[in-house]
Amino acid sequence: MNLDTSLDGDVDKVKEDKVFSRNLQLTMSTNSISKNMNSNSKDLLKDTIGTSPLPAVSQIWKAETKLWKLFWLFVLLLSSCGCAYNVKNFLTVFFKYPVLIDVSVQNRDSLEFPAVTICNLNRMHELYTNCVLEDMPWFPCFHTSFDEDIVEKGSGGVLILSERRQHTFISKATIQSKINYKSKSKEFLNHYKNLDNRSMYCYGYRLHELVKNCTFNSTPCQSDDFSYFQTIQYGNCFTFNNAQRHQNPFKVIKAGSDTGLDLEIDAMLNSYLDITPSAGIRIVVHNPYEDPNPVQDGINLNPGYETQISITKSSIKRLPAPYRDQCYDYKSNNGNRNSTNSQFNCIRECMQQTNQELCGCIDPFIPTKVEASRCDLHNSSQMSCLDGLVGDMNKNGLPCHCPLPCMSTTYDVKTTSAKLKFTRIHSMVSSLKIKGDPQCDQSEFFNTDSRMGNRSSIPNRKKRFREYSQAESRTKLKLFYASLDHTIYAQKAMFSDSELYAHLGGHLGLWLGLSLIALFEYAEYMLLLPRLFLNRSTSKIAN
Repeated sequence: MNLDTSLDGDVDKVKEDKVFSRNLQLTMSTNSISKNMNSNSKDLLKDTIGTSPLPAVSQIWKAETKLWKLFWLFVLLLSSCGCAYNVKNFLTVFFKYPVLIDVSVQNRDSLEFPAVTICNLNRMHELYTNCVLEDMPWFPCFHTSFDEDIVEKGSGGVLILSERRQHTFISKATIQSKINYKSKSKEFLNHYKNLDNRSMYCYGYRLHELVKNCTFNSTPCQSDDFSYFQTIQYGNCFTFNNAQRHQNPFKVIKAGSDTGLDLEIDAMLNSYLDITPSAGIRIVVHNPYEDPNPVQDGINLNPGYETQISITKSSIKRLPAPYRDQCYDYKSNNGNRNSTNSQFNCIRECMQQTNQELCGCIDPFIPTKVEASRCDLHNSSQMSCLDGLVGDMNKNGLPCHCPLPCMSTTYDVKTTSAKLKFTRIHSMVSSLKIKGDPQCDQSEFFNTDSRMGNRSSIPNRKKRFREYSQAESRTKLKLFYASLDHTIYAQKAMFSDSELYAHLGGHLGLWLGLSLIALFEYAEYMLLLPRLFLNRSTSKIAN
C-alpha cells in the first residue's frame, strides 16, 4: 500500500517537471522573439535616420558629441527656414500669373483695311430746328421747312463744349452769354433726344450729302460699302468697310499714298446749328469688327484742308484667367444672347443699365440697347443722379465685369494737312450711286440752295457767300498704310507647369539637398514608420 502511494507521487512530480520545463521554454522563446523584434526596430530606425535623404539629419545621428549634434541641428533649422522663405516668395509670384510680352513684326502680302467712320460735328440741318423744337416728325416738317427764309448766322465766337454735362451745368456759367448759350442748347437737346430714329436720320446729314467722292484702291466706292448708326451728339455717322455688315473686309496688297481710301467730304458749314460748338468732320479709324467710339477715339478734319493719314497696324493678344488681364473673347462669344461684341459696348450697356436701375432713366447721349425712357435735361434731380453715378463709377469702378478683349487691334496714325485751293463750285453732286432711301424718299429736296434760289429773294451777295462757303466747307481725306508690317504684342506665361516643379526642386536641392528620388525614399520611410511603432507596441504587450 505504501509502495503504490510512493509510485503515484513520483509520477505526479515527473508531470509537473515536464509542464514547468515546457513553460520555461515558451517564455524563453517569447523573450527571444521580443528581443529580436526590438533589435530589428532599432536597426530600422537607425538605418532610416542614418541614411536620411536630408544630409543634415543623417549628420545629427552620426555626430559623436553633443556640440556637433547641436551644430548640425542649427544647420538643419537654418536651411529649412531659407528653403521655406524662398519657396513662399516663388509661389507668391507664380500665383500672380505674371506674363511676358513677345513682340513680333510680320510683313504680309496683304492686310485688312481698317473701318473708317465719318460724322459731321453738326448733328443736323439748321433748316429743321423749329420742327425739332415743336416735336414735329419728318414728313409734316418737310413741307413747311421750305416756306421759311434762311437767315444768315452771325459770326460770333463759339465754345468748345462736351455734351450733356456742359449743357446742364448752367450754375457754373458766370458770363451771361454762356448762360444763354447753355440754356438754348439744353432746350434744343431736350427735344432732339426724343426724336424717333427716322426723323433723326432725315433731319441729319445723309451719305450722299457728306461724301461727295470716294475711291478705294482707285476704284469708285458704292453706297453699299457704307453702313450708318446714330448718336445724339453727331447725328448720322457712316462707316466704310464695316465687317459686321459685310462678310469680309477690304484688303490692300500695297502700301503708300497711291492706295487706300480717298474721300472728298462736304461739311456743309452753311447749315450749322447755332449751338454747334465747332465745325468740321469727325473720323474714327478702327477695327472693322468693332463699333467705333467717335467721342473718345475720333480725329477732327478741318474744312478747307486736305488731310493725309498714314497708318500702321498693331495688335495685342492677351491671356484669359487666371492671368493678370483675365481677358474675354468677345468675338467668339458674340452669338450669346446677352453678350456684346466689344469692351466699349459692354461698358456703355453697363452704365445705362445702372442709370436705369438707380435713376429711373438713361443718359440720352450714350447709345444703348437698353429700352427705357431718356432722362429730362430740365430735371435737376435726374441730372444730379447721372452725374453722381459717373463720379461713383470713376472712383469705385463699374458695377459690371467688362474685361479687356483677348485680341484688340489699334492703328497708329500720322497726320499731315495742307490747305485746299478754293474754287467756285455751284454744286457738289455725290459720285455715290444712291439706290433709293426708304426712310427719306424725297432726297432731291435736300439741295436747299438750288430749291430756294428760285423761291426766295436772297440778295446776290448772300448767294455769292453761299458759293464761297460751299467751297470752303470741303475737306479731303487720304488714308493709307505706311507699310504692310503688322506688329503683334503677344502675352506669354512667365512660368509653365514644368517650371513650377523645376523651381521647387531647385530650392529643395539647394537648401536641403533633396532630389526627386530622395523624396520617394523619404516617402518609403514614412510608410515604414507605422510598422515600426506597431512592432514596438506588440513587444511591450508580450513583455
